[in-house]
Amino acid sequence: MNKQEILDRYIEFYKTSLHQNQRALSLVKKEGVYERFIFDNFLLAYSDGSIIDLMSENEELTKQGEKIGLVKNNKDVFVNYLLIPVLDTNKNIINIAGFNLYHQSKNKLTFLNNEGIFNEVFLRNQKEIIFTQNPIQALNLIQNDYHNTTFMIPGDNKYLKFIIDNNIRKAVFTFEGNSRLFYELTKNGISTKRILIDFEKLRNGSGKEYIEELFSKESSEEFSLDTVKEIEHGFLFQLPHLSYRVIGNFSDNSMNLKVNIKAFTQDEVFVDYIDLYKNSSRQSFIYNVMERFNIRDQIQLEEDMHQIIDIIEKHREKKAKDNKITKPELTEYQKDTGLRLLKNPNLVDEIDNDISKLGYVRERKNKILLYLVMTSRLMDNPLHSVIISRSSAGKSQLANIIEDLCPPEDLVSISDLSAQAFYYFGENDLTHKLVVIGERAGSESSEYPIRELISKKSICKAIPVKDKATGQIKTERITVHGPISYIETTAQTEEINQENLSRYFVLGMDESEEQTRFIHESQKRYAKLEGYLESLSLSKIIEKHIFAQRLLRKIHVFIPFVDKLKFPSSQLKTRRDHQKFLRLIMAIGFLHQYQRKVKKVKLGNNKELEYIECTLEDYKIAYELLKDGILDNTLDDIPRTSKELLILIKNYLKEKSDKDNIQIDKIIFTRKEIREYTSWTFVQIRNNFRVLRDYEYIIELEKKKGPAHLYKLTSGYADKTINSYILSPEEL
Repeated sequence: MNKQEILDRYIEFYKTSLHQNQRALSLVKKEGVYERFIFDNFLLAYSDGSIIDLMSENEELTKQGEKIGLVKNNKDVFVNYLLIPVLDTNKNIINIAGFNLYHQSKNKLTFLNNEGIFNEVFLRNQKEIIFTQNPIQALNLIQNDYHNTTFMIPGDNKYLKFIIDNNIRKAVFTFEGNSRLFYELTKNGISTKRILIDFEKLRNGSGKEYIEELFSKESSEEFSLDTVKEIEHGFLFQLPHLSYRVIGNFSDNSMNLKVNIKAFTQDEVFVDYIDLYKNSSRQSFIYNVMERFNIRDQIQLEEDMHQIIDIIEKHREKKAKDNKITKPELTEYQKDTGLRLLKNPNLVDEIDNDISKLGYVRERKNKILLYLVMTSRLMDNPLHSVIISRSSAGKSQLANIIEDLCPPEDLVSISDLSAQAFYYFGENDLTHKLVVIGERAGSESSEYPIRELISKKSICKAIPVKDKATGQIKTERITVHGPISYIETTAQTEEINQENLSRYFVLGMDESEEQTRFIHESQKRYAKLEGYLESLSLSKIIEKHIFAQRLLRKIHVFIPFVDKLKFPSSQLKTRRDHQKFLRLIMAIGFLHQYQRKVKKVKLGNNKELEYIECTLEDYKIAYELLKDGILDNTLDDIPRTSKELLILIKNYLKEKSDKDNIQIDKIIFTRKEIREYTSWTFVQIRNNFRVLRDYEYIIELEKKKGPAHLYKLTSGYADKTINSYILSPEEL
């Protein structure tokens, strides 16, 4: 199979995935893309990562996928991205743009390569071309009848050549940036214009009138205020003595303010690169300007510098304010809606049913536990969880639903993470936030700051910086405070540092055939009219939970019967597990705070401590969540699917033992035997055998000859569960 065939099949496979994924379709429509012709003409698709399971059965196909760039480390590089193919004039796929639909994601846009020009066939016959910053913006404009639109793919030279070769006379940029291409086009006689578009208005349904009015304005290249104009990457100042063009990275709130600054009149120009925050740098620039322009008013020039600094600082503050999500005030209706949920005696059942309506069926324990992890972000000692399962099992979908139910101002959702990223959040940007990291392959270097945020509730980094006044190097401390609640999804246990793993509740997904049938039935429902009509009300469910979460207030929670509780103590690691057990009970009480009496105790200095107490009902919920699996997984650090396979292996060996009258631990078996007995796939058997072998539940025997891998069950394996150690609600 050649490269083109692989790309064609890849997109065709995920086109189906997009139309079957109600959540992905909903997010695309939220971005304002809904016309059928857009989906069909531009071959839109959505990667859920499931193609890897098919490719893994063909080693040669996997190698080709890696060579093309679709696969890296046995993972789909575009997982969780909307896919927009880039075609050549023969309609062959030569590139793929991936756009992350989740607003909190850091890595919004990625490409297979730097080849191609989106919408090239149509653009060749146009006199004007419109550039957008990303694919969604381009599709929005095309949907509003501006078909001569493309989005930027890295590599300016190809656009310059394309525009010149096809005699395109005008280029319109709808965003700030690409100053080099803007300049090169102007230099080559191409009319260039900048029209800054509020794409939010396109998504709100009034796009056509807004766009027509905006494009008809002659003065839309810049927005100005008398003597100050905002231009490409900077500002143009028209001050009493001189005009200045100042270019720099003003979105970065760093400790310096380095700029390219040009002072000019109609006759003279002086250009320099200075740090506006450094006095010696400013003074040197002023002296040079006085000499070049024969100006003697040093005080006025110093005032010019101060005015330039002031404008830039206000610009930075505005950007920071615009980017910060604040908690809105709730209306009386919103308060009533949230309180009805929080005061429901069957609150946990309602949460379970609501998440099912949002598309995640069964798996009650996982749903409730992750909801509690999300809720615990407001507590002083939050909960944390990792979901471990194979691709397509549904872990990302469950995590995404929990994200939807969390207020946006309390959510930090990350799809790609560098080692130092956490250190550059604002000091309190992560305080009492839910942090979600999906499929974190490639971000393993971030394990230490994650562990510190979970354990110490803050991270600190010392960096060398230059003092603005003296120019001397000194050490500055960057501190980021928690606490955070944390959710992570992964396909492999070995991707997670074991020190981190001991701090999480370890969840596995139900990968059984029965669960798959239930999922299929749920998917079929949304293909019917009644399912579609039901989906129209899903936003009300999400809003209800967001309103309820905003009503929860920080309050102390205590367990009055804590001295009666029992917990296993044979292993050192149960010191942490016992703490997680207590925190879970307290998180359940915290969620039910509107159903608990608020008590007060007097402290010194005429202060009072408000608190609520957990009830036996809270303990019962915690017990039901932990029994039969979840805390066993946490204690053993072994994935749920591996445990299920171990049980099936035992069943197989017992049947064989009864039939052949041989001791179970003497029977030698192969992966093929277990595969045929269980009907599990080759990949499932191979991966879970590796885990069971590493945890010494099975032993791989040395081969004397032949290709088969031979195994035996380890003697003296333990069958005890957590139920053997902790009290049932009735016993308590």
